[in-house]
Amino acid sequence: MSVVLNKLTWNKRLEVLRVANGWTQDEAAKKCGTNQKGYWLWESGKSYPRLNSRKSIAKAFGVKVNEIFTDEMRSKGEV
Repeated sequence: MSVVLNKLTWNKRLEVLRVANGWTQDEAAKKCGTNQKGYWLWESGKSYPRLNSRKSIAKAFGVKVNEIFTDEMRSKGEV
């Protein structure tokens, strides 16, 4: 992951990855296994995805879970 992404919060990383892929929130939501409102809640930082959802998100974007959620996982004792 680029240094620029490392400086962003997890939800901003989602936005950057989504835009880089040229997806709408609705398209990203479907690829991540949720609906547009659920995805919007993640991307806005109003909701934090559960572990299974984090795995689906990472798979959809072609990255490892910790590339998006490392800081938050550390603070929750998951890493």
